[in-house]
Amino acid sequence: MRTGEVGTVGRNRGVPGTKRLSAKLVLAITVVVAVCAVVFLAWTQSNQEEAIRSKVLVEARTLNTEMRAVWNYIDDAQPSININADGTYDFKGIYCSVAGKGIAKRFTRESDNYVIRYVRENPRSGTDEPDSFEQVALNHFTVGGATEHYELTDYEGRPVFRYASVLPIKPNCLPCHGEPAGTPDETGFLREGMELGDVAGAVSIIIPADAHIKEARRELASSVLFFCVLAAAIATVVFVAVRRWVAAPLARANAQLEAESKQKSDFLAIMSHELRTPLTSIIAFTDIWEKAPEGGAIDQARLVAEIKQNSTHLLEMVNNTIDVARLEAGRMEIQCEETDLLDVLGTVFAVADPIALKRGIKLEREIDYSIPIMLTDDEALRKILLNLVGNALKFTEPGGTVRVRAERNKAAGTVVLSVEDAGCGIPETDFERIFGKFSQTARDGNVETGSGLGLFLVRSLAEKLGGAVSLASEVGCGSTFAVTIPLATCEDIEEREEE
Repeated sequence: MRTGEVGTVGRNRGVPGTKRLSAKLVLAITVVVAVCAVVFLAWTQSNQEEAIRSKVLVEARTLNTEMRAVWNYIDDAQPSININADGTYDFKGIYCSVAGKGIAKRFTRESDNYVIRYVRENPRSGTDEPDSFEQVALNHFTVGGATEHYELTDYEGRPVFRYASVLPIKPNCLPCHGEPAGTPDETGFLREGMELGDVAGAVSIIIPADAHIKEARRELASSVLFFCVLAAAIATVVFVAVRRWVAAPLARANAQLEAESKQKSDFLAIMSHELRTPLTSIIAFTDIWEKAPEGGAIDQARLVAEIKQNSTHLLEMVNNTIDVARLEAGRMEIQCEETDLLDVLGTVFAVADPIALKRGIKLEREIDYSIPIMLTDDEALRKILLNLVGNALKFTEPGGTVRVRAERNKAAGTVVLSVEDAGCGIPETDFERIFGKFSQTARDGNVETGSGLGLFLVRSLAEKLGGAVSLASEVGCGSTFAVTIPLATCEDIEEREEE
C-alpha cells in the first residue's frame, strides 16, 4: 500500500444537513419578513390615518375661518343695515345668525357632500338641534373649555371628517342673548341671560373623506409593494450570503471533520495492525532464540537481523506518528545548523541498503559533490529521505532499481533531492491526495502497509525548511518524488517560521 490517499467516505454526508439548514433559514427569513410586513402595514396605515386627519383638519379650519368671517362681517355691518339714512333705527331682520345659516345652507346644497350647520343647546329652531357628535362637542366646549372637536368617522354610510368649533358670546350677541333673561329680543325670541364668553353654540362641518381615503389606500398599496420588493431583495441577499458564507463553510467543515474522524479511525485500525506485526515478529524471533538448545544449530546473525529490521520499522512508524503530532501541535521547530548533505545521505543509505539487498532491489545514488555545507535541519532532511526511499523500496519489485539523486541548482540557489522508483506508478488524479494524512491506497494487489503518514510528513517538513515537494509519475512506469530545498541562511528560515 502506498501512503497518502484521502478517504472519500463522508465527503458528501454534510449535504443533507445543509439542506435542512437552508430550509430552516428560508422559514426563518419568511417568518421575519411576514412579521415585518404586518408591522409595517399597521404602522403605515396608522400614519396614513393620522395624515388624512391632519390634512382634512386644515381644510375644516379654513372653512370655519371663512364662516366666522361671514358671521363677523354681518355682525359688524348691523348699524349700516338697521339704521336708515335719516338716522332712525329700522330692524331689517338680517343679522349674523341668519346670514351664517343662510350661507351654510347654500354651501351645503351646492357642494359635493359637504355640510355646514350651526347648533346650540336649547335651540331656537329645529335646525339647530345637535346630533350625538355635536352634543359631545358642546359638552367639551361648556365643561372642558375646548375650542374645537373633531374625528374621522362614518356619516350616513360614508367615511367623513367631522369638525365642530365653539361660538362664544361677544358684545354684539348680548342684545339678543343677554340680560334681562326671558324678555323678547328684536327677533322675537326670548333672551337667555348669557354673559360674555359663554358658549352660544358651535359651527358643525362635515367633510367627505372618500377621496382622501382612496388616495391613502393607493399610497399604502404602493408603500406595501415597495416594502415587499425591498424585503424580498434583502431576504434574498441575506439567504445567499448566509448560505454561501455560513451554511456552506459549516457544511464543508462538517464534511472535513467527518472525513478526518473516519481517517483517524482508519489510522488507529492500521496502526494497531502495523504495530502488532513488527512486535509479533520481534517476540517470535526472540522466542526462537531463547528456546534454541545450548550449542544447537541456529542462525543467530539472521535472527538479529530480523529483530533489528522489525525494530527499525516499528521505530520508524512511532517516530512518524510523534513527528506528525508535534507538527500539528506547533511544537516542531527547525534546528538550523551547518549540515553536510553527504553525511545525511550516508545515514539514510546505511538503513536502506540492507533492505534493498534483502529484497533484491538495486539502490543507486547520483550525488553532486559540489553541494556546499548547508544551513538547514539535518534531522528533518534525514526523515524526508528515509520516508521517500522507504516508500520507493516498498513499491519496487525484486530486480528493480531505486535511484536517489542530489543535485545543486546554482541559478535558483537550491538543492534538489529526488527519489525515483520502478513501481506501479500513480495516476495524475491522485497526485494531490496521496500527500493526505492518515491515508493509504492499494495498487496492483500490493499488500505493503504503512502508517499513512509518510508523504504527509515529507511535505510538511519540506515546507518547514522553506522548500516544496513535487511528483512525476506514469502508471506502470514508476514515480519520482523531488524535494527542493533552498540554500538559505538561518535568518531566512527563522523569518519564514515567524510568518
